[in-house]
Amino acid sequence: MQTAGGPPPPSLGRDAAMQYAAWFRALAEPTRIEIVSLLARRQEPMTVGQIVGAAHVGQSTVSQHLKVLAEVRFVLVERRGTAHYYRLNEACVDGFPTAADLVVGNHPPAPAGLSQPACDPPANRPAPAGGAGGIAIRPLEPADAGQVLAIYQAGLDTGQASFETQAPSWEEFDAGKLPGHRHVAVAADSGAVLGWAAVSAVSGRCVYAGVVEHSVYVDPASQRRGSGFTLLRALIGSTEAAGIWTIQSGIFPENSASLRLHERAGFRAVGIRKRIGRHHGRWRDVVLMERRSPVTGQD
Repeated sequence: MQTAGGPPPPSLGRDAAMQYAAWFRALAEPTRIEIVSLLARRQEPMTVGQIVGAAHVGQSTVSQHLKVLAEVRFVLVERRGTAHYYRLNEACVDGFPTAADLVVGNHPPAPAGLSQPACDPPANRPAPAGGAGGIAIRPLEPADAGQVLAIYQAGLDTGQASFETQAPSWEEFDAGKLPGHRHVAVAADSGAVLGWAAVSAVSGRCVYAGVVEHSVYVDPASQRRGSGFTLLRALIGSTEAAGIWTIQSGIFPENSASLRLHERAGFRAVGIRKRIGRHHGRWRDVVLMERRSPVTGQD
């Protein structure tokens, strides 16, 4: 999900610099960082009362901090009846590492040529439809094969996604992925496939029946829109509903964007498997990431 090498980072325009500065100012307060962290861990909208109870901060203080975060679009608010619910703006949060990388002159973890922040004020960007960034999640179907395998190959071509170098045929893909846990993220307006996620069994032994290994790939042209996080949430939902208790994956340490994504989705780093395999002629390490369900397999 992150490319290595390539051209130098794009120049930082004045408008982008001003937006990034607003983000940094909004987070330059410990309580606001606590609120953002709380919303990220909960992964669901929360009321002011719920945030007050979890953060142990006064209601007026929480309300003021939420107002500041909402002004820079880090937090979005939606009304349900008489209550207001607050949630993270995934597109904005995903774009924040890009802001930091651009400021210090590193190549951004986003498609080359990105020069604008990932979250704009409402006046500059229409409200998305069908989920974060105008994204909808649906089951992966055979008709998606061409787009899914093209996205797979694009990820492999970065050299940071997998030890594999060639995407499988559809028949091989179909045989290796468990049914019921194949998802695609599509553009809500056009229906174009933006990314996919699927799982495979890790073992034929019954003791590991609730453990799977997953893959998530996003079209390089569609990154920084929240597709990866939305796909992981869909995958977590379908696997927990099926009684699966652990999802795991191996990620190259250099793929920092994927590591951050998985940490935000509740995965933890189990450890680093040193020089586990050769890739393009050199030995590479792999970080083993896993998510143990808090609701499945608790008996």
